Amino acid sequence: SSSSSSSDPRDAETFEAPMLQNVRQKVKGFTTTMAVSKLPTEDDAADGRKPEEGDLVSIVFSAQTEDGELLQSMEDMEDPITFEIGASGAMGNPLFLAFDKAVRGMVVGDQALVSASGGEYDPNLLFKVPTSHPEVARLREELDQPGKGGLHPGATVALSNGNAAVIRELDEERGFVVLDANHPFAGSDLQFAVKLMGIEDNPDTGSGPGAGPGVAEA
Repeated sequence: SSSSSSSDPRDAETFEAPMLQNVRQKVKGFTTTMAVSKLPTEDDAADGRKPEEGDLVSIVFSAQTEDGELLQSMEDMEDPITFEIGASGAMGNPLFLAFDKAVRGMVVGDQALVSASGGEYDPNLLFKVPTSHPEVARLREELDQPGKGGLHPGATVALSNGNAAVIRELDEERGFVVLDANHPFAGSDLQFAVKLMGIEDNPDTGSGPGAGPGVAEA
């Protein structure tokens, strides 16, 4: 679904996508509301190359909290991130879905704003569960598999109802686990500024204008 807001630099496109989804483990993931607003293109660059399906694009981005705390600046990134336009759905990551939508129609040097919202924080979705509970025993068995790191704070787990939750606290001595079924961003939206740094043909698909190789870079 998409909607517009006149308060943004341009009308924002919004959509919902699951975060931390795991189809094989039947984890539905956390529903994340993403909003994409593109900033105006400089007039003298408006005729530049724009990404098309299959192109490889390079981006840098900054991230900050709703309160303005900077988590990452564009300068913090040693190298731009490169991904294929139209392939972000396979990543299962709402952020890259938003980045994909953001760069379409942009030229190198353009920027867009992306926000990620997990809704309001609900204290009723915080559960203190005895470690003797069958659900905890099931999660412990599941996380004791190789490479999963065991039952530990910070782990994202699939509850028996299919919903996702994060382990906030584990106290083996007092015998309880605190599970949080709130979205990780609940109560504090994250905001990203993304800048398009380069566009190039995908050698695997032969995408891009003309038969020869093409590159557009900042």
